[in-house]
Amino acid sequence: MSSTNYSENAASDAADTVKKRMVFYFSGFDPRGASHYHKIYTEESKAQCVLNGLDLEVGKRRRVHRLAHAWKIFCRQTGTETDYQFLRWDDLIRKNWPRNEWQLLMAAIPSYWAFFKANWIWRLFKVSRTSALTAAYPVICFGVVLLLSLMLAVVVFILPLALGFDWWLGVLPCFAVMAAGIKVGRWLDDYMHSYWQLRTHCAMQKWAYGNIEELDRRIDEFAEYITSQIESSDADEVLIVGHSAGTILGVPLAVKVQNLLAHSGADGPELAFVSLANCLPLVSFLPDASMLREDLEHLAGSPYIKWYDFSARRDGACVSEGDLVTMAGVSRELGAPVWPKRIPVSLVKMFSPDTYKAVKKDLFRVHFQYIMAAEQLTDYDYFAITAGPLKLTSRYPDIS
Repeated sequence: MSSTNYSENAASDAADTVKKRMVFYFSGFDPRGASHYHKIYTEESKAQCVLNGLDLEVGKRRRVHRLAHAWKIFCRQTGTETDYQFLRWDDLIRKNWPRNEWQLLMAAIPSYWAFFKANWIWRLFKVSRTSALTAAYPVICFGVVLLLSLMLAVVVFILPLALGFDWWLGVLPCFAVMAAGIKVGRWLDDYMHSYWQLRTHCAMQKWAYGNIEELDRRIDEFAEYITSQIESSDADEVLIVGHSAGTILGVPLAVKVQNLLAHSGADGPELAFVSLANCLPLVSFLPDASMLREDLEHLAGSPYIKWYDFSARRDGACVSEGDLVTMAGVSRELGAPVWPKRIPVSLVKMFSPDTYKAVKKDLFRVHFQYIMAAEQLTDYDYFAITAGPLKLTSRYPDIS
């Protein structure tokens, strides 16, 4: 496949190019909202355009709906206009975000018991060892810090008794050790981001088992909103983009949009679902996630919505190997389209050797690299995909 600096400005076939595009972006389990992601897009697109040669003008963020913020992107060379909309669910994320270690422990126990009963880690291990180890390390880190803190606290508490002093002399040091353990855990989390991942696992398990009804209603609202936007737009291409945990919720969202458009009889633009750093098995492997598996079946054989998945093997927080549909126990219909088309993202090619050595150690950075600029041009370019002149199907014609 050729590099994306390819002729972004010289696409001659009108059928391959976009005059107007709509992008609906669905973040992962991230409490940071639209302003944060607008800043990322503005800064990172500027850096990436030095490589891909595009001249993009990113407009100001504005609130266009109760659940959506938007900004315009204009490609000066080709006149391509992109309406980029950030779909908000950060309010629900904050509502389901354990604030302290005690709340996190109370959320993790039932969630990981459900994962254990579903044989989740072992099934994931058979697909990808890297993904399985990445999925296991948050609870291991949390458990080790908690266990060591408790053990030291007990030792400090009984030490005065062993030395013949009154028991109450060990109370204050006991609490001090526990507080120190919590602080050490937070210090480690600043580097490893294990608590963030633990929170994500807990929330997705709750949703899979029907315990976050507000999120189901939000997906319905998103689907209705996107459908109304498509029906009133003259866009050539519409991309529904999900990142990380957003890919899990993006599957039912894309299916609902497809069904609503079919019922309305709308004959509109090319429609695609773009999953970045997918972690679908986080939910699709759970026995109670039957609705997600039904949606996977519909989307995997859809004649209306194309599905492109971009995942990096270096990113252990996603699942980059195997068939996302059949590994969930979903059968494919004979003769139907085969989605998703899986496009590997090579992080090692994005950076110089020295930079890559540093980047690969930061698991958090690796997981967000999909929406960030690179040092070197590769076949994957998020900003060219979402704001450049070429359609997604034209950008990757050999796998359409």
